[in-house]
Amino acid sequence: MDRSTPAQVGDDSNWATITAGDLTTCGTRTDMTQWCWGSNVYGQVGDGTTAKKRLSPKQVGGGTTWTGGAVGTGHSCAVRTDGTAWCWGSNLTGQLGNGTTEDSSTPVRVKRS
Repeated sequence: MDRSTPAQVGDDSNWATITAGDLTTCGTRTDMTQWCWGSNVYGQVGDGTTAKKRLSPKQVGGGTTWTGGAVGTGHSCAVRTDGTAWCWGSNLTGQLGNGTTEDSSTPVRVKRS
């Protein structure tokens, strides 16, 4: 359902950052966990599935080491506290940065060339 006014996401009030893409949104909580919701056709929610829609936030991986992220078209990326970059979702043109063109429904580390 479309909304013309703001609506609270979940029941929590501990969000540190929120980023939104075309059809997917991700956020980092103050406990440094990463969460995403919305379209998940390519696995861009990062919960290990390609369930078509995620209507509520799903945790990305199991770690508490995320500092923030960004959402693209069909993929998402985030940075961990150790400075490493991780991406998940569509990888048609190599946007996950892991040297392949295979989609991933879980975070994969961005590799230096």
